[in-house]
Amino acid sequence: MYSVLLVDDSVALREALARSLTRRGCRVTTAGGGIEALEVVRRQPIDVVITDLNMPDRGGLWLWRQALVLRPELRGRFVLVASEPLPGQHAMSRFNETERLLLKPLSLDALWREVQDVMGRVRPTTARRLAEPPGAITSPG
Repeated sequence: MYSVLLVDDSVALREALARSLTRRGCRVTTAGGGIEALEVVRRQPIDVVITDLNMPDRGGLWLWRQALVLRPELRGRFVLVASEPLPGQHAMSRFNETERLLLKPLSLDALWREVQDVMGRVRPTTARRLAEPPGAITSPG
């Protein structure tokens, strides 16, 4: 089971995406903006972060930068959702080196493929913890 943090200021989109990911076996935590999402990152393990680029309080790039300060292991685990192609900003070019970008309107299948791609490259933090008995010894990788 993957732990997904879904961040979007649109309640309708956030709920629809959360339902879709939950049906596919994910444990989804939602947030309405960057500040709220950063609190989730502080409190619980997250495997994948799906975040809107533009939100009223703090956007997806702000969240990405702040989350990596707190949890460097989240590098490569972000999917940024944007309404339009972005200009070649310095921050965006750094983001594109390790993360993913999807444009709206979103395809649920495309989003799911991105989540699976992220998880194919890294070991799920929460799935391992939930599956292992306390004190279990696991091999790396």
